[in-house]
Amino acid sequence: GSEVTVIEGLDKVMAIFDDELRRPLTTWLRKNGVITHTNCLAQGAEVNDGKVELTWKDAEGETQSETFDKVLVTVGRRPNTQGWGLENMGLRMDSDGRFIRIDNQCKTSMKGVFAIGDVSGEPMLAHRASAQGEMVAEIIAGHKRIFDPVAIPAIVFTEPEIVSVGLTPDEAKEAGEEIITGKFPLAANGRALTMEAEKTGGFVRVVARASDHVILGVQATGSHVSELSGEFTLALEMGAVLEDIAGTIHAHPTMTESFHEGVLKTLGHAIHSA
Repeated sequence: GSEVTVIEGLDKVMAIFDDELRRPLTTWLRKNGVITHTNCLAQGAEVNDGKVELTWKDAEGETQSETFDKVLVTVGRRPNTQGWGLENMGLRMDSDGRFIRIDNQCKTSMKGVFAIGDVSGEPMLAHRASAQGEMVAEIIAGHKRIFDPVAIPAIVFTEPEIVSVGLTPDEAKEAGEEIITGKFPLAANGRALTMEAEKTGGFVRVVARASDHVILGVQATGSHVSELSGEFTLALEMGAVLEDIAGTIHAHPTMTESFHEGVLKTLGHAIHSA
């Protein structure tokens, strides 16, 4: 029941995603009365009598202000690489000096020193840090491991949720890939209907190489799609081709069927969508 206002510094909400992937979220925000100010930068906040007066500059450079009950800062994470002596260790940093430079085993330029997580660069995600930490522990124990960042899921826990693993269609084309894609709407998925997930206008989108059908990326948006991220990631991690997923039986009714159907759509013979 809260009235919500979003102050967004970029020209779009969730600008890191393409318009097709963002559209269900922006539609939901608009339908639910969320006020969004884009191209605006917060300038400061002052607490008075338990309220917060927030000041920002709008797209025209004019100063605006409004009083709110609560203000949540949702961006602005920085790697903790300053102020604790790191600069005296002689570790190589990246070009702008923010992150510690590492190789594919998380080794730094100093022998016996590893770096994992946010200090080692993007993406600054907890599950990436955990995977790196587990790998480093195995390397120290004498095992041979390398870290492959191709299959790190990125999830936005909004309503509807957004999931992206691997390459988007635009990224694949920029990388010189000739691709085929398929998109399956959650409105045609039985389990999504029972959870009313279809009301968000969500879908699962599959990106594959045209020549050999290797899956290059999977994106999804809609309620509960974060639970699909594991299968998306596994498909990329194992180097699956479309036929691998198409030949895998997915239980009915489950949300995972939407990935199966998205793959079938990419192959050109979807069952439950046009």
